[in-house]
Amino acid sequence: MKNLKSLFLFDKRQQRGILLLMLLLVIVCGLRYYASTIPDDRLLLTDVSEYQEKIDSLKRIAYRKKDTIYPFNPNYINDYRAYQIGLNEEELLRLNRFRESGTFINSPAQFQQVTEVSKQWLDSISPYFKFPAWVNNPKTKSKSYTSYKDRKIVISNINTASREQLKEVYGIGPALSGRILEERIKLNGFIAMEQVLDVYGITDSTMLEVKKHFFIKPPQGFKKHKLNTSTRDELSTIPYFNDYLIDELIEQRTLRDGFKSWDKVLLTSRFPQEKLSLIQLYLTLN
Repeated sequence: MKNLKSLFLFDKRQQRGILLLMLLLVIVCGLRYYASTIPDDRLLLTDVSEYQEKIDSLKRIAYRKKDTIYPFNPNYINDYRAYQIGLNEEELLRLNRFRESGTFINSPAQFQQVTEVSKQWLDSISPYFKFPAWVNNPKTKSKSYTSYKDRKIVISNINTASREQLKEVYGIGPALSGRILEERIKLNGFIAMEQVLDVYGITDSTMLEVKKHFFIKPPQGFKKHKLNTSTRDELSTIPYFNDYLIDELIEQRTLRDGFKSWDKVLLTSRFPQEKLSLIQLYLTLN
């Protein structure tokens, strides 16, 4: 009996532990009981016909989308497209070999000739062939257009030519024609083709074309001046001279009692030697 009583002898710490355990058991049992008393509000569908119709509609749309063939260019058929339209491996191989040569299929008849598909297959798939617009509507060459070689050349005075007339020359575009007009204004009119060639951007081949279309007629009243006797005002009309150079030329002319050769003229300070041939168009020594 004493041994049995000894089983129920606990110190205060153990008693608190037992009490806490019993409290937890009561709480758990209470929660389970409370959960069992909550009513079950599960959704019960008595009529699902409306939902089933929507499901069936979505299935039909997905099925149609899967089998729909959209227009395509038969020159670019990949493996998936071939499977989709029922083109077998051998027919696809013939098509790829034909395309590797760098040529294109431009009609259903040519597609059948290359791939050797059946006429029945072609009749069912060819309505989906989509060729480039230039195949279906080839553009005819405009009768109003003529190449540079075939255009009739009308020779005119370059000093009266408009920008559009200049642009008709092969090799002259909007920018170059503008520079030619600017140089013409600066020179008060060209007096030799050399001055046109001096315009930035003109090549020798372009100059050959310019000479085919234009001639030079010096401005009215133009005449050369004599370097050894010209006045300051007359020398100032030379396009390539400035005030400093004119003063130097007059001073050297006086010191030398007139220039005897162009070599002496070139010794003048700041004389533009690269423009000598152009300056000689306006000046003579005698």
